[in-house]
Amino acid sequence: MVTTETHQSQDLLVPSQNQDLLDQQDQQDENQACPASALPGFDPETMSQGPVNAITVLTLLDKLVNMLDAVQENQNKMEVHQVEMEGVVRGIQADMTKLSKSHSHTSNTVSKLLDKSRKLSVTMKEVRDKMERQGVQVKKLEANHAHLINRNNFKVLIFQ
Repeated sequence: MVTTETHQSQDLLVPSQNQDLLDQQDQQDENQACPASALPGFDPETMSQGPVNAITVLTLLDKLVNMLDAVQENQNKMEVHQVEMEGVVRGIQADMTKLSKSHSHTSNTVSKLLDKSRKLSVTMKEVRDKMERQGVQVKKLEANHAHLINRNNFKVLIFQ
């Protein structure tokens, strides 16, 4: 994480003229290492002409502090946004887990219903076959009964 301390609380010391010359040489060395476009309003030719004005240094430092504050603020915003996104992702993951469990439950229920449907279909087929066999037997009995009636050849025996 990035620290959130501000640069406003730091004290700036203005160097004496002897230190100005040493600082000017140090700054020239540092300025050669970093591009001039990094600090707007920075002119290396003006800096090499004479001693650096303390106000110029303070202005550059103030701009630098403002840029650092802006970067830090953007980083903080990005961290907050990332935390929010993590929460959203966790919510989506939880919803996906619930959906997966629900789908699994539904799949199991559908499988059970299909099994019951198959069993019912088999039972219905067995019942239909049995009904057809009984129908054939009934037709045979009716035919036999009709034959006996046509012959009038049956006797009633009464046993006492």
